[in-house]
Amino acid sequence: MKQIILIVALLLFFSEAPLRAEGLDYYFSPHITFDSAIPTPEEFLGYPIGSRISEHSRINAYYERLNELSDRTTLLEIGRTHENRKLYVLVASSPENIRNFDRYRASREGARKGERPDTPLIIFLGNAVHGNESSSADAALLTAYYFTAARGNEVERQLEEGIWFIDPVRNPDGLERFASWINANVSLNGHNTSPYDREHTEGWPRGRGNHYWFDLNRDWVNLVHPESRARVALYQKWLPHVQADHHEMGTNSSFFFEPTDPEGNESRFVPQSNYKLNRLFADYYAKALDRIGSFYYTKESYDNKNPNFGSTYPDYNGGVGILFEQGSSRGIQQESENGLVTYPFTIRNQLVTTLATVEAALANREALFDLQQEFFQPATGREAARAYVVGDSHDRSRLNKFIGLLLAHRLEVYENNADLVIDSLLYERGKSYIIPAGQANSALVGIIFDNKKDYADEIADKLGYGAGFSVVFSTGLSYGETSSARRGNRITEVPDPTLPTLQESPYAYLVDYRNSGSQSLLFTLLENNILIKTASKPFSVKTEAGEHDFSYGSLLIPVSNQPISSRELHEILRKAGEQAKVEIIPVTTGLNVRGVDLGSSAFSMVEKPKVLVVTGGDISSTEAGEVWHLFDQQLRYPLTRIDSDNLARVPLHEFNRIIFVSGNYDFLGERQLEELNYWIRNGGTLITVNRASRWAVNAKLSSEKIVNSVDSITSGEKRQPGSRLREQLPTSVFQTRIDLEHPLAFGLTSPHLPVARENRFFLAHSENSVSLYSDDPLLNGYIPGEQLEKIKGSTSISVNRSDRGNVILFVEDPLFRGIWDATTRTFVNAVLFGNSVSNR
Repeated sequence: MKQIILIVALLLFFSEAPLRAEGLDYYFSPHITFDSAIPTPEEFLGYPIGSRISEHSRINAYYERLNELSDRTTLLEIGRTHENRKLYVLVASSPENIRNFDRYRASREGARKGERPDTPLIIFLGNAVHGNESSSADAALLTAYYFTAARGNEVERQLEEGIWFIDPVRNPDGLERFASWINANVSLNGHNTSPYDREHTEGWPRGRGNHYWFDLNRDWVNLVHPESRARVALYQKWLPHVQADHHEMGTNSSFFFEPTDPEGNESRFVPQSNYKLNRLFADYYAKALDRIGSFYYTKESYDNKNPNFGSTYPDYNGGVGILFEQGSSRGIQQESENGLVTYPFTIRNQLVTTLATVEAALANREALFDLQQEFFQPATGREAARAYVVGDSHDRSRLNKFIGLLLAHRLEVYENNADLVIDSLLYERGKSYIIPAGQANSALVGIIFDNKKDYADEIADKLGYGAGFSVVFSTGLSYGETSSARRGNRITEVPDPTLPTLQESPYAYLVDYRNSGSQSLLFTLLENNILIKTASKPFSVKTEAGEHDFSYGSLLIPVSNQPISSRELHEILRKAGEQAKVEIIPVTTGLNVRGVDLGSSAFSMVEKPKVLVVTGGDISSTEAGEVWHLFDQQLRYPLTRIDSDNLARVPLHEFNRIIFVSGNYDFLGERQLEELNYWIRNGGTLITVNRASRWAVNAKLSSEKIVNSVDSITSGEKRQPGSRLREQLPTSVFQTRIDLEHPLAFGLTSPHLPVARENRFFLAHSENSVSLYSDDPLLNGYIPGEQLEKIKGSTSISVNRSDRGNVILFVEDPLFRGIWDATTRTFVNAVLFGNSVSNR
């Protein structure tokens, strides 16, 4: 009887409730009048706002129509997504301001010099950087309608005093994926409100990420993706005073707006006047939500330090960034602990807080101008001389990439015109650069070169998503701090390397593998079925251009025994070298001046990888996306993605590399595990990443041991329910030491290898260890004292030999956010040399 009552109660609770269509009077004050010549979103789109998820294409079409009809707007196409969708920003202001748009843009350069340009307020209104957080995108339709169609003194004042950049969808590819899911799965004659309904349980990889499943709200500084590069280029042109960043959160939550908890969440690089304005703005949001009866909270959660967030990037650029989080309906309507959450309700909350931003900004105009002027004042005295020097004598590709990143953020970079020694490291003239620490935007420079690691244990649970944000560590480049560097010329674009014309050789060609561009070059040659060897020992050759030293991993391309003619080989090498911007050196003899000769057994053939990565199910879409992006965008090499529920049907012998990223691999039964073991023993290489490495130990695919406590070690420690939070670290940076002679380290020039880490499981040091944590490992961020003792001397990378194959364990995510170049090299080496590596 009790079961029957429960079933009936559930049926009543999760009923199919009809959704009431909401008109403009639901979203706007009845006191606002609108121009009937401007079509409402409903008139243009053919459905009431909130009755379906608006696709990006429809939003763009509406913006195009508004721009045709209104003299208050100009429509900017700032770029394209990976899937070639247009990135539109609708700029709204008074007709006079629109006519002076270009003049205002030029005058904004003065703000970067600490001046006070005579311009209207510049406000960016950003929405839907996570594609499945769509309510703000639909709200952006109403925001655009308001600025173009509303009439009266209030809106005219807003348009005269401000230039409003409405960015409706910051992740169009993700939004299209989400909209397609919801609109295809919604019930048409009554909306199922159960959180378990298919409508509300979006399929893998979900719409949060972009085309490659990356989180674009972790990319504002990293600039891995075209969406971010376009957006930051626009940002740096205008240096807005305020940027609103609208998101969604769990359905059982209400609405969050800043301020965040000041303890542990305020950056030492950001002036306090920024946080004061943040608190002043909060009053406007509270009043706006109070008027419509919506509940909200502040200060309890969310990180306010990570410069890769859309709500914090402005804080490091002289503006005020503000985060908004709306409890999500994740569909059209859904039951929550607080009652029914409808899509129109979430849209209205996003809209009223957007309009509250308008009022808050105008009311605090002078304080916003003061903040920006104060922010961009360069340092004086001793601080003005302090600078960072960064360089690499062998890897021009990696150095240029980092310098390009700094320039994209409009930071000052200067040539280093003299050899300089800092902490026993040589920074060569022409192969290193100087970045003044006290330049006008010292805050962004400070966080990019951050090395803070003294957080107190008491605030650990308030550190949010991360504690270590240093970008320079991700490059693996050498850098130092000095006050004696003499600056050369300031550079405004990345120098293009000048490559000598490749002369045809009848004998062989060599490539210095220390240039990271050589990895993409190698994959291009493998895709063309070129035979390539790699050196396990260093050597030196003499050519007409002089003597060249080659280190571990250097590439040898013999002319003989190739499947093509010497002329065809030369042409392929010429094009590949130019594309990768890597010098290829022709040689005419195998006799070297030092080290091994070219016919030595120290050169081994590089096997052509046939790579599979497991996707779908409970696999991390972010980490799988990092692998996909690496192969597709950087290496330009085929990668086969197999969903977990299809893996049993795949003939594994057609592949020689399999990649497991973090996820739940319980779908692999005993028979499949045996098949996987058989595949490894017969020459396959299994590469596991992050938490997949722990799974591999538990599944007995590796003989490694997990450190269970400071004093004890257990083999195959089982994960306990509810242990996720205990395993999670705020993202931090650690120092490891790698064996430079090991194939996984080929191309690296320093044994010191910084890694990004988020998990809390630790592999014990063993004979299989290739890379180990140092005795003083924390470089930037936080780790509890107990965990710090575990991590010292533990394994970062291990190679487990199994007959003819290998299991290669990466304890961290070596491709973290697509920006961690130093460890990306070791991962690519695992793919390239996986069949031949061992613990040596």
